[in-house]
Amino acid sequence: EKDSLTIAEFRSLLNEAIFNIGCVHTRIAKLVMPESKSDKLFFPAFVFIKNDKLVDSLTSEIRSINGLSASQLIRDFRQLYASDGATPALSTAVFNKNSSALLSRYFNYPAEYTIDSENGITSIVAIKEMPKLLDLGAGRKEKELYKNGQNIFYMRDSVPILTLANFYKNDISFLNKVFNYVGGNNPGYLILDLRGNLGGNRRSAVHLSKWLLTHPFTYSILQPKLSIKRYLNGKGKFYLFLSKLKYNVGVLFRSKSATLGREFVYHYKPKKNSFKGQIHVLTDGYTASASTMVTSWLKQHTNAQFIGQQSAGGYNGNNGGSFPSITLPNTKCQIVFPAYRLLLDGKSAQDYGIVPDLIIESTIGEDTALTKTIELIQSRKGSESR
Repeated sequence: EKDSLTIAEFRSLLNEAIFNIGCVHTRIAKLVMPESKSDKLFFPAFVFIKNDKLVDSLTSEIRSINGLSASQLIRDFRQLYASDGATPALSTAVFNKNSSALLSRYFNYPAEYTIDSENGITSIVAIKEMPKLLDLGAGRKEKELYKNGQNIFYMRDSVPILTLANFYKNDISFLNKVFNYVGGNNPGYLILDLRGNLGGNRRSAVHLSKWLLTHPFTYSILQPKLSIKRYLNGKGKFYLFLSKLKYNVGVLFRSKSATLGREFVYHYKPKKNSFKGQIHVLTDGYTASASTMVTSWLKQHTNAQFIGQQSAGGYNGNNGGSFPSITLPNTKCQIVFPAYRLLLDGKSAQDYGIVPDLIIESTIGEDTALTKTIELIQSRKGSESR
């Protein structure tokens, strides 16, 4: 009550600080601040950030909401979450999927909104329940050949599609079945859909890469010399202690001394019968962490084509390995940050996520990126048959 900042303003400043660090794994774990309203009403529709503009579901440009310009709103919402390299990839994806809730909180849950758009000025009344975006996978008609949790493998128009929503520890058997099927049918093309994949188990990501690459690949984990214990809370110190046991005791034989600390190096070989066809990779702002390990190796060692939106995870790795936390002294907010650095391409300085070869904006109610990718494959197959 005595602070010059509102809760929304404080949250915005904290988000901006974390955004500018440029690390997808640095995030707010706990915001110990009460919401200013208990009886909440919600923005009654979805709006989207596309091509540096704020648009509604009919792609009509919005100039302002409740007197705040679209440019100001875009600036604030593009700094909600950090992406590697300080790009707005993740923030934009999160906003486009959750704009109703985010706009409601941003404006402190008003009962009415005034929208100034290219169609004129209109007033809309808030609603008690948030609207929901259409789940593009819910109406899938194709038979799932193999499935593990949210990870599925299916065929559409004779094109094999492997959709990985996460990397689970038990994915190895699932992936073996998928690629034994692919190898037996020799389709020549494969769509790897990593949209929405924020990461997960690194071993599963490595196992997938063994099936997709034809060349050896490597990565390393850098344990820096930095002394960070004085900033950590109890949980953070415990997590960092466990990680040092894991790397310095469990896999010390992999390590070597580096300029910034100690480097743990991992080398891998592809499967003898790995996939030799053309790979099309779908990415978006939610593609990060372990999933961008896969995309980085594909970028380095194959002619894979990337389609969709820029990924939040960096091409040359990201900060990860261990995730201790700090507690801010006055607000008691908890911030999680990674203690190690994962290096994927020692020859490159590119820390931001891969920009697709073909950038495709999603359309409401339609999976445009997947549809266009299948059309592209079918046209190439038609050209090859002639």
